[in-house]
Amino acid sequence: MAERENMNVVSAILDLKSRDPFSPFWIVMTSGDRYLIETAGNLVEMKSEFFYATPGGESFVFLRKSEIVTVERPEGKAKQPPRRKLS
Repeated sequence: MAERENMNVVSAILDLKSRDPFSPFWIVMTSGDRYLIETAGNLVEMKSEFFYATPGGESFVFLRKSEIVTVERPEGKAKQPPRRKLS
């Protein structure tokens, strides 16, 4: 992966992490592994990787920036437009 593409993915992660209100998202790795980021405060950017601990601290993972392919929103969690009442 080109470094410029990788920086765009890192920028997207940082943008999603800082949104208020926070909405969970997936980080997808080159291996195909997917990690659901459920809590912004548990995702920490380091020099060459991200550290993420699951809520409750049961597990954690180091995600190398150079191995991140994309970020995705969870399926079915897209914000729906408000419904209009029929008069």
